[in-house]
Amino acid sequence: MEGRLTNLRTLVVVECPSLTSLSLSIKHLTALETLAINDCEELSLMKMEGEDNQDLKLSLQNLKIEGLPKLEVLPQWLQASANTLQHLEIVDCRNFTALPEWLPNLKSLQTIRIKECPVFSSLPEGMQDLTALREFQIEDCPKLSGNCREEVRHKIAHVPNIDFDDNFDEDSGSSSERDDDNNEYLQGEDDEELNTSHNQ
Repeated sequence: MEGRLTNLRTLVVVECPSLTSLSLSIKHLTALETLAINDCEELSLMKMEGEDNQDLKLSLQNLKIEGLPKLEVLPQWLQASANTLQHLEIVDCRNFTALPEWLPNLKSLQTIRIKECPVFSSLPEGMQDLTALREFQIEDCPKLSGNCREEVRHKIAHVPNIDFDDNFDEDSGSSSERDDDNNEYLQGEDDEELNTSHNQ
C-alpha cells in the first residue's frame, strides 16, 4: 500500500467476515479523510497489525462504524486524528458501552451519532471542551434512560442540536432505515476511492 495509494481520500470496508484487524499500513494513507467500516463481525479496532502505531498520523474527517459486534470502546489510535475528525457515527454495535475519556481531545468534532447500541450508557467528563460540537444524536440506545439520560443531557448542554430518541422502550424500526448516511460521507468527489468488500 505504501507509495501507491497516498492520494486515497475515501476507504470503505464492507462485509469482510474474516478480517480481524486493520493493517498498520493505513499510516501511509496520509490523505485519507473518510473511513467507513460496515459488517465485519470479527474485526477488532483495538489493535492494528504491525509492531508499533505510536507514530501513526491520520487526517480523518469522517468515521462511520456499523455492525461491529467486537467494538466495546473507540480505539486509541483514533487520537491520531485529534485535530481533524469532524463527524463520528457508530451504528449497530451491540457491545459498544461508552465514549472514551480521551474523547474531549478530539477538538474538531462537529457531529456525534450513536444508534442501535443497546448497552451504550455513558459519556466522559469534559464534553463541554468539545466547543466545535454542533449535533449530538442518540437513537435506540435503551440503557440511556431516566437519570442516566439526564446526566448525558447535562454533559452536552452546550450543543445546539441534541436529538434523543424518546421511544426507548418501543421497536422504532430504525434498523429498517439503516441510514443512507453512507451517502453523506461518501460524496461524489473526484477522489481516488477504494471500496473493499468480501462475501463469504
